Amino acid sequence: MQVSVVIPAFNAGQYIEAAIASATQQDGVSLEVVVVDDRSTDDTREKVRRMAAADPRVSLIVLPQNGGPSVARNAGIAAAQGQWIALLDADDAYLPGRLATLVALGDEQHADLVADNMMLVDAGDGSAVPMMAPGFLACPRAIDLPEFIARNISTPDAPRTNYGFLKPLMRRAFLASHGLRYDEKVRFAEDFALYVDCLRAGAQWWLHPEPMYRYLVRPDSLTQVQTTGDLDRLRRRQRRLLSEAKDQGDHAFATLIRRHLRNVDRCYYYRGFTDELKAKRPAAALGYLFGGADSVPLVVQEGARQLPVVLRKALQGGYRRPAGAAR
Repeated sequence: MQVSVVIPAFNAGQYIEAAIASATQQDGVSLEVVVVDDRSTDDTREKVRRMAAADPRVSLIVLPQNGGPSVARNAGIAAAQGQWIALLDADDAYLPGRLATLVALGDEQHADLVADNMMLVDAGDGSAVPMMAPGFLACPRAIDLPEFIARNISTPDAPRTNYGFLKPLMRRAFLASHGLRYDEKVRFAEDFALYVDCLRAGAQWWLHPEPMYRYLVRPDSLTQVQTTGDLDRLRRRQRRLLSEAKDQGDHAFATLIRRHLRNVDRCYYYRGFTDELKAKRPAAALGYLFGGADSVPLVVQEGARQLPVVLRKALQGGYRRPAGAAR
């Protein structure tokens, strides 16, 4: 079997059938689809069971308790039998021919990871734009760790481009030989964390310029609504990487992680400051504002970046955090 498509799902009843269908309708590859239900409370499991009954390539794993996306993905990877592990979020979809195109590129280049550009689809109006603008990536090519980390920090020349959002096919043998899995303590930016581990382990990663992955941008997703707890866990992980890089004398990697950590810190202090202001806890808000040596300028910088978003939300009636979102 060439590809195992792993789909973690939590309350994805609205989208799961389309996601699975986009995988099973892929031509030119032998595949299985492993759906991991993270204790959904809607009709996700029932819909997957019906599709599995009609197509033996589809299987369902039900977790004993909600563990988050990293736990769900690890369960899917452990069950996978394909040469390649293909990631697919339950509210996203593949375009026709995606898997065959990426498998061919990965095999041709002896790659360990291979990904494509993405179509960012607005959940509100259905409009779609490629994450990497036309011309940004002229032809398939390899990327390395410095480029990967650098492209996780927004820049004026490519404001939407964030390589941490990419959904690569990963060679299962590479993951197994290096003992690589998702960090189950991380519920936000878990893909970024794994990809860094892969590249540090020597993975060869190739990118294809064609956008063949439809990424649904929803205002209530974890990617769009990071909590301070999510961001703080990522900060702690990055600090461990930074400490390891310093101990190993890897100054280039330390510089890269320090740049990315500053970006995460900016989001963390701003999120904490604004959340506490909204909750009418001024003392706690000041705790975030003055929580670090450079937290004040970081909050100001992120505030300036978020101003257009804040104004747009205000015109649309305001922004409300999803019920049950933890800090």
